[in-house]
Amino acid sequence: MDKYKTLTLALLLLLATAVVHNANANSLDQNRVYKYSLAGFEVWVEYPFEAYPNQTITLNVTIKAWTDLIVNWTVIELYTFNNVTREYTMLNSLVYVSQPQSLLGGGLLNETSYEIKLPDYAANLLYGKMILKWTIKGTEESTVYEREPIFIMGYLRNPELERLRNEVTELKEENADLKENITDLNNTLTDILNNLTDVQKRYEGELSGTKSVVAILAISTVFFVATTAYLFMRKPKEYW
Repeated sequence: MDKYKTLTLALLLLLATAVVHNANANSLDQNRVYKYSLAGFEVWVEYPFEAYPNQTITLNVTIKAWTDLIVNWTVIELYTFNNVTREYTMLNSLVYVSQPQSLLGGGLLNETSYEIKLPDYAANLLYGKMILKWTIKGTEESTVYEREPIFIMGYLRNPELERLRNEVTELKEENADLKENITDLNNTLTDILNNLTDVQKRYEGELSGTKSVVAILAISTVFFVATTAYLFMRKPKEYW
């Protein structure tokens, strides 16, 4: 169990490093090539660096010999983090070479393509493990090599997480628009209040003048009525 935890941690650190150095490489169509080379033997694996769960990806495998050798076997196991069991699970085992094949120096084995359907439970990342055995032909004796290198294949994107991130971005944009609208409304309201204040001051002056005129007219009217009444009462009486 500790071995798997250590492997998981190492893989995650390698993935983080890869993501940092390839932050601008976000295309799902961009492929990467992992090359393992040792003692005249070289194997290439080409794969997409990013993929989605439930997606079909293509892996291309090629072997080249830099010296005369025998390829005893070549197997590539594919692993992914299982979102259900929370453990890493082998999802496929690709047998590229199952029987010994001789290669002369500079020779190539035919490139082989594999279509791999990623499961729904796949999450976080994919990594591969090569199981290799080859024999260097010597003049007196042969040397046998067996290796099991592990390599990061790619990062698995999360559709649900990406959808939520897009929604957050949209909400931020909507929030910014709302803030801008509120600012515009506040400015408009301020202008309206300023205009109302100017109108109120202007009409208060005009109303004050109108009150004075009304008071003068009222006094004049009372004086006129009083004078008329007085004159009427002072009118000489007629005698018949």
